[in-house]
Amino acid sequence: MSWSHALTAAGLAAAAALGIPAHDLDAVHRLDGDPGSRLELTLHSGEEVSGRVLASVVLECDPDGGSHPDPAAACGALRRSGGDFRALRARQGVMCPMIYAPVTAEATGQWDGRPVRWVRSYANRCAAAAESGGVFGF
Repeated sequence: MSWSHALTAAGLAAAAALGIPAHDLDAVHRLDGDPGSRLELTLHSGEEVSGRVLASVVLECDPDGGSHPDPAAACGALRRSGGDFRALRARQGVMCPMIYAPVTAEATGQWDGRPVRWVRSYANRCAAAAESGGVFGF
């Protein structure tokens, strides 16, 4: 038995012992040491994270899921940026109202095993969604 097959078998055995379904590959990978990507995304009112929380979701990638309304699009945007929130590309063709109602976006958690703590203010919720490639579209 090859080393990789032995690790997979060990992961499946551990998953079974913990009651994790064998088809849940994400759980098996995490048992094998894959750190995964899990982020808590929060929108705060105003220009600081001290503002009232407007909305908060969890985004999980590989597999895409969590409470984000469009995890596939959000994870795709983050994959294209290499997990760098500063490099997220804005969605094209989105028209946002020119109403100043500032929000502050905050991301905390892990991306590909690396810790994430990122904060940026936007003119309004529409701008936050559009300029983040949909990551903050909730």
